[in-house]
Amino acid sequence: MRQSRGTARDTVDDVTGIEELSIEPDGANATRGTETAIGPDGTGGHHGARYRRHREKRILRDTWLVIVAVALSAIILIGAYLAISAAIVANEVRLAAAEVSDVRGIDLTADGSAAKLKTTADGLRRHVDAAYAHTSNPIWAMMAHAPRYGGDVQAVRDVVDALHTVADDALPPMADAADDVNVSAIGVTDGTISVPGLDTAAPKLARANQAVQRANRELQSIDGVTLGALQRRLEPARKQFLTFARLSDDLSRAAQVLPGMLGTGGGTRNYLVLAQNNAEIRATGGIAGSLGLVTVSDGHVEMHDFVPASGFGELDQPVVELTDGEKQIYGDRLGEFMQDVNFTPDFSRASQLAASMWNTKYGDRIDGVIAIDPVFLQRMLAVAGSVRVTQGAYAATLDGTNTVSTLLSDVYRNLPDNDDQDAFFSAASKAAFDKLLHSSGVDAAKLASQAVAAAGDGHLNVWSANENEQKLLAGTTVGGTLVTKDSGAYLGMAGAAPKQVIGVYYNDSMASKMDWYLSRDVTDKVTRTYADGREEHEVTITMRNTLDASQVDSLPGYVVGTLENGATKGSVQFITYLYAPAGGGIPSYEATGGVVNGSASGTKGDVYALHDGLTVIGKQLSIAPGQTATIRATVVTAPGTVAGQTVVRETPRIR
Repeated sequence: MRQSRGTARDTVDDVTGIEELSIEPDGANATRGTETAIGPDGTGGHHGARYRRHREKRILRDTWLVIVAVALSAIILIGAYLAISAAIVANEVRLAAAEVSDVRGIDLTADGSAAKLKTTADGLRRHVDAAYAHTSNPIWAMMAHAPRYGGDVQAVRDVVDALHTVADDALPPMADAADDVNVSAIGVTDGTISVPGLDTAAPKLARANQAVQRANRELQSIDGVTLGALQRRLEPARKQFLTFARLSDDLSRAAQVLPGMLGTGGGTRNYLVLAQNNAEIRATGGIAGSLGLVTVSDGHVEMHDFVPASGFGELDQPVVELTDGEKQIYGDRLGEFMQDVNFTPDFSRASQLAASMWNTKYGDRIDGVIAIDPVFLQRMLAVAGSVRVTQGAYAATLDGTNTVSTLLSDVYRNLPDNDDQDAFFSAASKAAFDKLLHSSGVDAAKLASQAVAAAGDGHLNVWSANENEQKLLAGTTVGGTLVTKDSGAYLGMAGAAPKQVIGVYYNDSMASKMDWYLSRDVTDKVTRTYADGREEHEVTITMRNTLDASQVDSLPGYVVGTLENGATKGSVQFITYLYAPAGGGIPSYEATGGVVNGSASGTKGDVYALHDGLTVIGKQLSIAPGQTATIRATVVTAPGTVAGQTVVRETPRIR
C-alpha cells in the first residue's frame, strides 16, 4: 500500500486504533478523554478533527484501490483462463468432428465394422468429455451471464452439451445395436428378406434416438449469438445435426417396424403394391396403373400377378365415407375410382381407400399398402440388373437408365391399345419385383441405399393397417402422411417442435399422359419472422410445358387426353394444390400464365378449403407447349416455428 504522509505516531494510530490522548488540566495523569485533542503538530481543537477526516478518506480510498486491483486481477485471470479453455474446447470439438468423419467411412457390411464403430465412438466420447469438463465448470457458467458476449459463451456450452448427450447417451446403445445386427447377412435370397438381429437392436436404437433428439432440440434452440465467426460455424452444424437426427429417427422407426411387417416369428401379412404411372400426375406421384398382392410370412415373399387399376371400374358411392373437406377439394371420385384414390396427398388415406376397394372386389384382408413408381423401379434395376418385358409385338429391356422413359413415354408410341398398355405395365411391375426377390449376388447395401433415396424423394411410400406400426411410419417421409395438428407427425421427431410442412401437389384434370412433359420447380424463401416464431414464406411455383410445338401432331390421342375448358392440343392441364402448414395460413395468392380460359377466378384460386384443418388453395391451369405458368403466394407458419426447419413437400418429380 502507498505510504501516507505523517509521523510514526500516525502509523501506530492506524494499526492500533488509538486516535488521541486526553491530558488532565493538572498534567498529573494522561487518560483517554475528549476535552483536548492533540494533533500531529502538537496542537489541539479543530486541527485534530480535520486530520481525522483526512485520514478516514485516505483509508477508504486505499481500500477501494485494493478492491479494484483485486477485481482487475481476477478479471484478467478469468479472461486468460477462458481464452485458454476456449482454445482447448475448440481443439477437442475439432478432433471430435474428425472422429465423426471416420464413422462415415466405416463399411458397415464388412467384418469387424461393429468393432470399428465402437473404437471410433470411444474416441469421440473422449474428446467430447474433455470439452465438456471445461464448458460445464463454474467459470464458463458465470461468463454465460456476462454482458455483450454472454450469449456466445452460452451457445458454446450448449453445443458441447448436445455433443456430450450424443457421446454419452446415444453412441453406446448404437454401438451395442451394431453388435446385435449381422449386417453382412441382411439381404434377399430366393424370395426371402433377411434382417437378422434387427428386432433385438430395435429397443437400443430407440433409446439412442431419444438422446439424439434431445440433443437436436438443444442445438436447434440456441439463440443470442452475436459473434459472426461463431454464427457461421453454428448454422452448418445445425443443418448437419438435423440431417443426422432425421437419419437416426428413420433408422429407429425402421428397426421397430420392419420385423413385424416381414412377419418375423411366423406371422403372415398381405400387402397391396400400387404401381403408379407419373405420366398422369396424382398428388402422391401418378395414377394407379396396376396393383398386385404380396404375401409375406417370416420374411418369405410371394408375389402374385398384377392387375390393371382400370378393372375396378366405378363404384356407385365412395367405398368409405369421405370428409367434407375431401369432397369439396377432390369430389366423390376420390372414393369411387381406384385410379383416383391418390388425388389426396395423404398417403395413409389413399391406402385405406385402395385397401377397401381391393377387399370389396377380391375379399383379401390387406395389412398394408406399398406405392412405387417407375423412378423407384429404375433405381432398383440399376443395382439388381435389367429385365425383359414383352407384350404382343413390342418388347423392351428395362434397366437402370431407361425404365422411366420407357414406361412413361415410349410405351404409348409403341402400344396404341389401352389393354396392351395395361398388360405391359402389369408385366413390367411383376418382372421387376421378381428380379429383386430372386437375383443372386445383389448388393444388399446398395439396394437398401437406393430404396432409402427413393423414399426420401417420394417414390416409395408405405402404410400399415397395424395401428402401432402406422404411428411409427407416420413421422417419416416414407409414410407420406399429412402433417396436421392431430397427427403424430405434427410433433416431429420424438416430440420436437411442431413440424411445419408447406405442401405443393398436382392432379391431372384431362385424363391425359401429358405430364411426362411437365417441368416443375418450387422455391421457398423466408421474408419475415415474427416475435412469436411465425415465419412468412414467399413460395413460387413454376410450371412449364416442355413439349415442342412441332411434335404435337405426332402424339397419340390417348396421350393428349380430353381437351376441356378451352385447352389446346398438346397442353398440359392439371390442378395445383397449395397447402399451408398446420396452424398456418396463405394470406396472398396469385397465378399468372396458363390460366384456363373463362376461369371466373382469374389469377386467384378456384378452391379455398380446409383439409383436416390445413388451409388449401386449388387452381386449375392449362399450359400450351413451350409456355410457363407461375403461382406466387405468401405462406405463414404456426407460432413457435423453429428457424430453418420448415420444409416443402411436393408431388415427386420424374425429371
